[in-house]
Amino acid sequence: MANLNIKAWATTGAILWGVYLSLAALFAKLGFEALWFSREIFGLSMTIYPGLAATGLGIVIGLLWGLFCGAVCGGLFSWLHNWCSKNISWCK
Repeated sequence: MANLNIKAWATTGAILWGVYLSLAALFAKLGFEALWFSREIFGLSMTIYPGLAATGLGIVIGLLWGLFCGAVCGGLFSWLHNWCSKNISWCK
């Protein structure tokens, strides 16, 4: 089984989650409702990410939180995949 590139996965996770959180804050600011977004979900996100809000500064803070959390999760996912593929016999 091929190893995953940890830096690439961390970068991809950072970009995806950062864009998602900043778009969620922008949509909340504009009052937009969609299938994947609602004010209730955004309210839950605001409790998880301090500073995230439906304001201009909140959009930037959401982007920064998303970049950080996405990078950590993407890097951990790829590291765990690589570790399992080396150390667990049924993963090989």
